[in-house]
Amino acid sequence: MLAVICAAVSEKGLSSISEELTKETARNYLVSTVNRAVNNQLESGKSSFVEVSRSGSGQVSAVSADSEAINRLKGNILTELTKELNGKCSVSVPIGSLSEVGLFNGRGFPVPIRLNFEGSADITFHTEFLSAGVNQTCHRITMVVRASVFSQSKRFEVYEETEISTVLSETVIVGEVPQFTTGFLNQPAADG
Repeated sequence: MLAVICAAVSEKGLSSISEELTKETARNYLVSTVNRAVNNQLESGKSSFVEVSRSGSGQVSAVSADSEAINRLKGNILTELTKELNGKCSVSVPIGSLSEVGLFNGRGFPVPIRLNFEGSADITFHTEFLSAGVNQTCHRITMVVRASVFSQSKRFEVYEETEISTVLSETVIVGEVPQFTTGFLNQPAADG
């Protein structure tokens, strides 16, 4: 009889769990899973994702992305995320928060609530050249991981998505200062 009463109180208390709590749990699960997968692969993989070609005089003549290394990184991260995003996550709620008595809110021993998630991810890469000064250009490769999870539970229904950007490579290319610029700066001012 005591078990039935406890079950009834627990069932009623579960409905008092806020939607914000389940959303934050899903978001934390998603962000930590993506960050862990990206960090695992970056630590274990190749550290350089660009190839720099130089001319005979030592000047940088070309900067190109190492597509083999980038594709390998993408495949490894997606494989890890496919396994990790589909799983269980638990959040603990104090037993007092499950009652409708305000005095007990946030008090008592923690009650674990398990959420089952299904998720997916996609990865894109962006390459850009940015001006870094009169004679400098910055070549940057950025990886963007878009991932989402949703709960299978009707009681704790939640959908959450995130986008995490990671700079894989940043190369500053230094060139010669154009002569017309230095010549223009060194000429005396014209009288008007």
